[in-house]
Amino acid sequence: MSFQVKYFGMLAEIAGLSDEVWNAGGELTVGQFRAQVLDKYPAMRDKKFKIAVNRKISEDFVPIEIPAEVALLPPFAGG
Repeated sequence: MSFQVKYFGMLAEIAGLSDEVWNAGGELTVGQFRAQVLDKYPAMRDKKFKIAVNRKISEDFVPIEIPAEVALLPPFAGG
């Protein structure tokens, strides 16, 4: 199972890229994916971010269904 992952803001800086194809061994929930991301990019552990699946902010229990576009979104500021 693989899907597109997009990183934004400081998360893209930490990952060193703005997007990548994520290869998972099987089905994942958003929470399981978050754990994998934090294992791969430990510097993200002290950062707050939301995860959107197909442009919808998703809770950790939500399954990632293929095809999927997953985005890691840092807190937004502005006005």
